[in-house]
Amino acid sequence: MKKSFLWILFLCAASCTRSGSHGRAFFSDVTASSGIDFRLTNGATGEHYLVETMLGGLGWIDYDGDGNYDLYVVNGHSEPLHAGEEGKEENHLFRNDGSGHFTDVTRKACVGDRRYGSGVAVGDYDNDGNSDLLVTNFGRNTLFHNHGNGTFIDVTETVGLTETGYNMSAVWFDLDRDGDLDLYVARYLRYDPQTSRRCREQDLPVYCHPKFFPGEPDLLYLNRGDGAFEEIGQRAGIKKAGENDGKGLGVVAADFDRDGFTDVYVANDLTPNFLWHNDGNGTFRDIAQAVGVALSAEGRAQAGMGVDVADANGDGLTDIYVTNFARELNALYVATKDGDYVEASRRSNLGATFLPLGFGTLFVDVDLDGDQDIVTLNGHINDQVEATDPGTGSTYRQLPSLFLNDGKGVFEEGGARGGDFFSQAMVGRGLARCDFDGDGDIDLAVMAIDRSVILLRNENSLHNRSLVIRLVGKKSPRDAYGARIEAEIGGRLQVFEYQSARSYLSASDPRVILGLGQASQVNRLKIYWPSGQVEELRDVRAGRLVIEEK
Repeated sequence: MKKSFLWILFLCAASCTRSGSHGRAFFSDVTASSGIDFRLTNGATGEHYLVETMLGGLGWIDYDGDGNYDLYVVNGHSEPLHAGEEGKEENHLFRNDGSGHFTDVTRKACVGDRRYGSGVAVGDYDNDGNSDLLVTNFGRNTLFHNHGNGTFIDVTETVGLTETGYNMSAVWFDLDRDGDLDLYVARYLRYDPQTSRRCREQDLPVYCHPKFFPGEPDLLYLNRGDGAFEEIGQRAGIKKAGENDGKGLGVVAADFDRDGFTDVYVANDLTPNFLWHNDGNGTFRDIAQAVGVALSAEGRAQAGMGVDVADANGDGLTDIYVTNFARELNALYVATKDGDYVEASRRSNLGATFLPLGFGTLFVDVDLDGDQDIVTLNGHINDQVEATDPGTGSTYRQLPSLFLNDGKGVFEEGGARGGDFFSQAMVGRGLARCDFDGDGDIDLAVMAIDRSVILLRNENSLHNRSLVIRLVGKKSPRDAYGARIEAEIGGRLQVFEYQSARSYLSASDPRVILGLGQASQVNRLKIYWPSGQVEELRDVRAGRLVIEEK
C-alpha cells in the first residue's frame, strides 16, 4: 500500500513554551489588527421577518492552496421582505497571508454572492485539488467552483443544485463510498416573508414562533461523478417534513456506528432531531429515537440549533452536543458501547446551559491538554424578550460560554479564563475554528448579529504540545471527510471525526489539532479512511504537521 508522509516544522514549534503563557487568558481578540472588517447585514426594520434572526454563518477555506486558511463570511441583505431575491450587499472572502493578517479579495475571487445568506459548506466536490464553496441561502443556494487560480465561478444551475427553500446548514460527505463528495442540506420552514403571518406578544412585534410554520424537507444530492448532482432525497428516505418532523438548523456527518458508511445527524427546531443511518445501499433510516438522540432526557423535542461531535469523556466513542433554546439544557448525548446514547448534560455539570439560548458550538481543546472543551455562542431570537418575558432572566444579548473538560466528560465554567471576549454580551450565531496563524493551537472566528466579525487568537496553549493532522484522500475523496482518527497517548485514547461542517451554519478548518498535554509524542495513530482503508503509525512526534496520502 503506497504511502507518503510530509513533515513540516511549525514556525514556532508547538513543544516550546511561550513566555508568560501559564497566566494568560486562553483567547485574545485580534480583529482590529487582522484586517477583517465585516458587519453582518440582516436588514431588520421592525417588521420582524424570521430570516432576520436566523442567519450568521461563516467558514474557513484554503481557497488558493497556500496552506493558510482564509475566511469567508456570509451576509444577508437590507431587504428581508425580498429575501428570495438578490440584494445590494454581498458575502466577503478575506485572504490570510499566513501571519494572521487578512485582505479582502471578494471581487478578485468572484465570490460576492448577493442573495440573503444563511451559511457555508466547504468541499472539493470534483476532486481537482481546489476547495469549492457552497453558500446556503433563503431561496436558491450558490455553488462556487474553484478554478485554482484565485477565482471562482457560479456553477449552481449547470450542476443541478436548483431546489429552492429556507436552506440552513449543509455538509459534504461521501454517502456511497465512491470517492467523491455528496451533499446534505438541512432546510428549516415553509416560510415566505411576503405572505407569512406577523406575530405580536404583549402588543409588541416579535419574530414568529416556528410552531406556526410547517417544516421543509431536507435535500440530499448524489454526486454523479461527471460534475453534476441529482437530488435523491425521496428515494433515499430522508423526505420528512411537517409539524412534528423537520425544521433543520444544524447538521454534522460521521460514521456513528462504525459500519464504514457515513451517517448524518440533524438538529431540528422544536421537532425530534434526526440521526440518518446510512444503510450502505443509497438509503437512510432515522434511528434517532431508537438510540436516544432525538429528545431531551425528559422525552421532549427541543429547539436544536448548533451541533458538534467528539469524544467528550475519553472512552473512544463519538458523542453529540446540541445547543437548544433558552430554558432548555443543551444536550450532551454520550455514546455507550452497545450503540445507544444517554443524555448526560446534568451529570456532566452543564446545568449553566439552561438559561442561555445557544447557537454556534464547538468541541475545542483550548489548552491542548488532551480533552475536548466546549465553546458556545449565545443570543436570543426575540429582540423584545426583556419586555415580553420579564423576570425570567432572559436577555437578547448574552454572554458566550466556555466549559473546560476534566478529561472524564465533566465540565466546569471557564469563561473567566477564556479572555475578555467571554465577558461581552452579544447576539451570537456562527462559530468556526481554525489554526489561522499556524502555531499549532485552535483559534476561533465569531459571527454575531449586533457587531462585526470577531477573530480570536489562542494565546495560552503552547506550554502543551500538539500534533496537527491533515488528510488528503486518493481512493477516498480528496478532502477525506468522514475519516476517523484514533490517537493513543500514554495509555489514553483520543478520537476525532475528520469533517469541516459543524456548529451552526459554519465550516471549520478540518485539520485535527491533537493535544498531547505534556507528552512528547503520539504512541499510536490509526486512521480509518472513508474508502475503508486503515492506516497505522507509531511514535509520531509532537510539534509537526502530518499529511497522510492514500
